[in-house]
Amino acid sequence: MYDKIPTLGIMSNFSGLAPTFQEKEFYKKLSMIGRRSGIGVFVFSPLQVDFDTRTVTGYFLKRDEWQKESFALPDVVYDRCFISPGYRQYKPFIEKLQNDPQITFMSNGLAGKWQVYQILALSPELSSLLPDTQPFSWKSFAAKLRTEKAVVVKPASGTHGNGVIRITLNKGKFEVIGRKRNNQPLHKKIHSWQNLHAFIIHFIADRPFILQRYLDLNTPDGAPFDVRVLVQKDGEGKWQTTGKAVRMGEKKSITSNLHGGGRAFPLVPFLEKYFSRKQQLRIMAEIDRVAELLPPFLETYHGRLAELGIDLGVDREGRVWVIEVNSRPGRYVFRQIADQTARLRSLTQPVEYAQYLIKVRVGGY
Repeated sequence: MYDKIPTLGIMSNFSGLAPTFQEKEFYKKLSMIGRRSGIGVFVFSPLQVDFDTRTVTGYFLKRDEWQKESFALPDVVYDRCFISPGYRQYKPFIEKLQNDPQITFMSNGLAGKWQVYQILALSPELSSLLPDTQPFSWKSFAAKLRTEKAVVVKPASGTHGNGVIRITLNKGKFEVIGRKRNNQPLHKKIHSWQNLHAFIIHFIADRPFILQRYLDLNTPDGAPFDVRVLVQKDGEGKWQTTGKAVRMGEKKSITSNLHGGGRAFPLVPFLEKYFSRKQQLRIMAEIDRVAELLPPFLETYHGRLAELGIDLGVDREGRVWVIEVNSRPGRYVFRQIADQTARLRSLTQPVEYAQYLIKVRVGGY
């Protein structure tokens, strides 16, 4: 299968025994775009790689159905293995593939929020846009909460707002709002430092967390929102902004992720509703500046990247903040706002960039 054409392997964290991978519709679109571009696309689990024979059992799209097949290791790997509690079992196999000189990874996945913060803090242009962030410790957390009266605690790795909480201190009592590890809403009141300590230690367990300054990134009526900017490399290996959209969460929530019940809105009408004309122009210019500066700067220190979802907060004064950067971004936000141009580009760019990497590697085909 695909013996005479270049191949793009979509690496997904699933058992490999059946086509149970996530993002099936996204992978179908990539397969169809790849077919039109002369690239064979298949989906595989790193658990199903045979390094002795240099083959992998995966799935390819045939007549709109996923068919099981044995493939030679792909020319280019598109890493869509999301960080999850079970990620450790995949990691040794992923690292072995990354170290294979005959395989090109489209992107080296970002290690975590703290590592990204440390890199971006080195940038004279971007450092002032970062909320104060540090690794979590109870001592730092307690000191920051006493001083600032509100702090955010979030997993060092993870997506969809899972495990992100805000703790506020008011007259010796505490309120915890956010999402549990399973993305269910969490709202809890705690009446002593001792009980807060017990809750936090249990909530964090053995996972690394970060501690972040709380910013009021809400609409006037209390709904959290952020701006998702998708940037991707094109068929010439250059960074391009694919699209922008606002994600707004439910009132009294602290996250705006679509997986947590958030909704998406076009950027310009949203800004027109909540900000003055002068603020709108400044916000749009700052968003464009971040989209231009951040990807190449991050890539310089981290290594090759193919696409980034940049989440930006905007406070009541119209100041823009870099909240999070994701190297495995979703695309659903553009479907929600019916931006067909951005949605189509978000699907075609990975294939076009894979073509570029193959051409660079083999000198054309």
